[in-house]
Formats: sequence, structure tokens, C-alpha cells
Amino acid sequence: MKIRTQHQNIGAALMQIAEHDSFTAINPLKLRGEKITNAFLINTDTCVFLKYGNEPKPTGEYQFTFTEEQLLCIEEAEDHYKNVFVCLVCVEAQEICGLTVSELNQMISARKSTVVGDEESYQVLVTATQGGRLRAYTNAAGRKLVRALTPLVISRSRFPAFLFD
Repeated sequence: MKIRTQHQNIGAALMQIAEHDSFTAINPLKLRGEKITNAFLINTDTCVFLKYGNEPKPTGEYQFTFTEEQLLCIEEAEDHYKNVFVCLVCVEAQEICGLTVSELNQMISARKSTVVGDEESYQVLVTATQGGRLRAYTNAAGRKLVRALTPLVISRSRFPAFLFD
């Protein structure tokens, strides 16, 4: 099998998970009998959805797009498993921004509050400034560089330990 870019980028996160003392098993995540792309079941009760961004936009932001279908899979995983997380790999910065599902939902709700109706997809933005903490947020609809909420400050050392807490 050829190695694809996503294997390398998502594999970096999976390797850190596998090296954690509390790690015992990893399997592809299956919902309704189908494998979910870039989602894994860690140990017996923790789901991890992984996304990667190769390099930041000129604004310094890594952009991660969540489609309606992906958000439905995350919601469905919450119905079946104790812990569900989203991990965003910022490749060029060599950092992983780990989010709880409630943090992801908070950002999407903030975005939804700035627009009438639902959108087809939602972008989560992450900045990884040198020597600082990671910041995750969404922008307000139709307003460039206006954030829909105060950025969530995420410790660089949060991942992967928070998956096992």
C-alpha cells in the first residue's frame, strides 16, 4: 500500500497516542457498521476524530473544515462512547491541538449565532504562535477577521494525555 500524506500527518498523532502509558488498543471507528475516515477507537471507550492542516493561511491560521456529515458522525459517536475528542494536527508547526467535543460544539454554536440558518460546513481555526499556547476559534459569518467567540487557549502539552484523563 502506498503511503499517503494523511497517513504521515495523522500517523504522527496516532503514534503519540500509542506511546502514552494508558494506551492499550487502537481500532478503526465504525458507526452503523461502516468505518469512519480518520476516526479511531482508542482502548474501549474513547473516540478520536483526526484532521490535519499542512500549513497556515497567510493570516497565520490553520483551517480545519467540518462538514455536516462529519459533525453527524461525531454526534453519533457521543451516543455510543464515553469519551469523544477532536484532534487537529498543525503539520508545519508540528503541534496537535486537542479539543473536547464540547469545545468543538461551543465554537460551532458561536459561529451559528452569527448567521441565519445552518451552513454546509464550519471552519475551526487554530493559531500556533512560537512559544505561545494554541488558540482555537471560529470567525463570525460574513465578517473577515472577526471572531465569533474569544479564542479557546489550548496548552501545547494537552495532547495526548487529555484523552486518558
